[in-house]
Amino acid sequence: MNGTIRIVGAHDHGDGKPEIVKSEHKAHYTQENLNYIITYSDDVDTSEDSADSSAKVYHRLEIGEGYLRMMQTGDINSDLLFRLGEIWKTDYQTPYGLMKMTAITRHLMLEISSKKISAHVQYELQMDGEKISDSKVRISFIPD
Repeated sequence: MNGTIRIVGAHDHGDGKPEIVKSEHKAHYTQENLNYIITYSDDVDTSEDSADSSAKVYHRLEIGEGYLRMMQTGDINSDLLFRLGEIWKTDYQTPYGLMKMTAITRHLMLEISSKKISAHVQYELQMDGEKISDSKVRISFIPD
């Protein structure tokens, strides 16, 4: 089923000025047993001088019983799993090399209905053992 995904995030890096991220994309969703899979892609500017250089980034969100998984593939590959009370350790592959990433889920709320699939997660993000942000993300998928 096709629809629109809206993502709003705030990432507090400790400087008192949270980085706000907003995006909206056409997306597709399927259901596998009790899991909802939302996929979409976007183009990311890969040049520092804003020339005509972009790359496709693919996103897969999986929402299931008590968890949210966010995967991204492209120039930067990431795989984050959020489940209340769990710590997720993963590798974060960037063009600059591999980094160790840890996500500590602080809050997770999921809502699934025929009109909307939504998730709200608050988490601490660590890179190579150092805290880099307190983050919160709201995701809403609305079918066409």
